Amino acid sequence: MRILLVIEPSGGGSGRHVVDLASALTESGHQVSLIYSARRADAWFQTEVAALPLHALERLPMRRGVGPWDIARLHALNRLIARLGPFEIVHGHSAKAGALVRLAHAPGAARIYTPHALSMMGPPRLSKTVAGIAEFLLGRTNGDPIIAVSEEEAAVARRWGLPPHRLHVVPNGVAALPSTDRQAARRALDLPDDALAVGFVGRLCAQKDPVRFAQAVRLAHAADPRVIGVLIGDGDLAPAVQAAGGKAVRLMGGRDARCLMAGFDLFAMTSRYEAGAYAMIEAAALGLPIMTTDVGGVAHLIQAGARIDRLPQDAAPDDLAQAMLTALQSRVAPLPVARTALCASRMAEQTVQIYRDAFALKRLGG
Repeated sequence: MRILLVIEPSGGGSGRHVVDLASALTESGHQVSLIYSARRADAWFQTEVAALPLHALERLPMRRGVGPWDIARLHALNRLIARLGPFEIVHGHSAKAGALVRLAHAPGAARIYTPHALSMMGPPRLSKTVAGIAEFLLGRTNGDPIIAVSEEEAAVARRWGLPPHRLHVVPNGVAALPSTDRQAARRALDLPDDALAVGFVGRLCAQKDPVRFAQAVRLAHAADPRVIGVLIGDGDLAPAVQAAGGKAVRLMGGRDARCLMAGFDLFAMTSRYEAGAYAMIEAAALGLPIMTTDVGGVAHLIQAGARIDRLPQDAAPDDLAQAMLTALQSRVAPLPVARTALCASRMAEQTVQIYRDAFALKRLGG
């Protein structure tokens, strides 16, 4: 099939999803083109997509926020589709790219949308209502599929009126398993032999709530000085995280966490909302114990065999700290997880079947 992938936040979990999906699609013989925005692109994303055997790779400067500039971006996307196409599938990833794809002129193509965490999954606020209304309206611009990456995200989509018959659930999967070399990871993290490392992987932003993580680690460290919080990721909240955690936390910056996570004794996630976080999938693949707020993707990982302690989304730092200490005291050896349920090839196979069904329906005029 001739497939065009479009993404705005070129990094994080959505970026990893697109890289792994594009890689699997090209390996299966599909002709894949990619359009991405460099405004929020991680360096690793640009390096990895440049190495893929893509039919075409183009940049389109998209902004996260909504504004009059989106009209120009839509016209630019239309020109790229006309020049690079025709396509059978045009697949938008994230809210901005998903909106542009659904409004774009793509003759004969089935248009697919993967939100990668609907904004309506977040805490109540005016922007959440506005996003919900926008998704409701855009969801009726065509009859093509919407792919949620977890059952929890699909449930939110249904509550906001997105057509249930067009919703599909395809859990995220990883193409490469994280390194299992614990000693090398501990050396790279410069951890003392007796340290109890609580790992955090993700952007240091409000959605991930790393300040609450740091507060919890500081409390756990006060109860047991061996506890150290290790944060892999960068973002605007880095200074606030350091202030909240003090000497109990170490900020490692934006690095490849897959070669470092084996050094953790516990993986912790304090996000306000997630659809299906890649970092948690990788932690599960390693067999690490996981402590997380109640976010999307948890049920799928528990079903696969992951050991997860799930707390309320608004859990206080005191409760998170106690959960950390309890998990660390158990010191259970890593357990095997059903990795076939976590692999990118399965994700790609399910996505291709959605592509084929959607394009067949489009040809029939449905």
